[in-house]
Amino acid sequence: MADLSEFESKRTQTHPKGWEPSVVWNGQSGTIATGPLEHEPGDAIWQNLIADWGLDPATTRIVPGSVQIRAWDANVGGGDVQRLHYYRATIEPHPREGDRADIDALCRMVTKRKPRKAHVVDIERSLLVLLSDLQLGKGEGGGTEATTERVLASLDRMVEQVKSLARQSRPVSSVHLVGMGDIVEQCDGHYDMQAFSVDLDRREQMKLARRIILAYIDAVVDLGLPCVVGCVPGNHGENRRNGKAFTTWTDNDDLACFEQVAEILDANSERYANVSVPLGAIAQELTMTLDIAGVAVGFAHGHQMRTGTVEKWWQGQALGRQAVADADILITGHRHHLLVSESSGRTHMQCPAQDGGSYWWTAQTGQSSAAGLLTVVVGKHTGPRGWSDLAVL
Repeated sequence: MADLSEFESKRTQTHPKGWEPSVVWNGQSGTIATGPLEHEPGDAIWQNLIADWGLDPATTRIVPGSVQIRAWDANVGGGDVQRLHYYRATIEPHPREGDRADIDALCRMVTKRKPRKAHVVDIERSLLVLLSDLQLGKGEGGGTEATTERVLASLDRMVEQVKSLARQSRPVSSVHLVGMGDIVEQCDGHYDMQAFSVDLDRREQMKLARRIILAYIDAVVDLGLPCVVGCVPGNHGENRRNGKAFTTWTDNDDLACFEQVAEILDANSERYANVSVPLGAIAQELTMTLDIAGVAVGFAHGHQMRTGTVEKWWQGQALGRQAVADADILITGHRHHLLVSESSGRTHMQCPAQDGGSYWWTAQTGQSSAAGLLTVVVGKHTGPRGWSDLAVL
């Protein structure tokens, strides 16, 4: 017999009706009441009570969330009145390890479930906004005018996304704005007829790029959120001669545009006090890794992945102990279509482009993909993947 001395001496007291020490059990469900206790019973007390009433604690359990409490003022003698606490809970069968699941109990769990009320959780969650393959100056698909209209429409949708997440009690605590490369088209050296097809020269392309990057930053500032800015270099930003990059890997217009924006931010510290460009966030090589709300996120444009799959390239980086090796999530661009893969055990996301498409590529392969801005919420508290709320805007 279990030791129930904690409340045994009080069993002679008057109990609230329906809360007397008791058990009701029909083999499938029931209730159990403790009688008066000084403290809320833990698992050990409940197991002792279940055993005391002749049931097996190994196959009978307290239904989670079913414990009720009632306080009762009782005459304990000598004119003294003491407030006693009684506990009652629902009990149900608890299958042994290896037993078959109870399909009826599972169905009852589904049909009786009540929706959880939404509540705002104050946790660190950052919206990762990925500017990829705008190729400003490219004349195809309506040219730069159409591209700019798409990019600004995506900006409006990003602002609405932040507000929508807040309305759904899943607010973000910051925004990471990352350039994924090929922000500008350049004018020559990347493919045949490029010089003939561009509708902006190099200086104009970079001027427009700076304005667009600042527009995104200004939108985040106006939302009242901290903004972290970074970028990696793409192939269209390379300084080329006769179709070949001939200076350094970081002599790149993608990096230059973001670097110039960083200088603008620094010169306007009052307006952009909540905007930061961490050391190394303007990549010092072809890849970059950032800690975003507790999740390591690696970034690479993708033009260095010439053979095999991205996962194979990533595997080689891990074997070579390169900076991107420890990333939980890898973000790439370059291939102009959305791709999300978890086949390696980590997550790879490939950004769609925002340019006007490529007639020559489609003529060669038949392939094309809708333009869009990839956004995703990142943070260690978002769930087991480290990300949620992926959207193409």
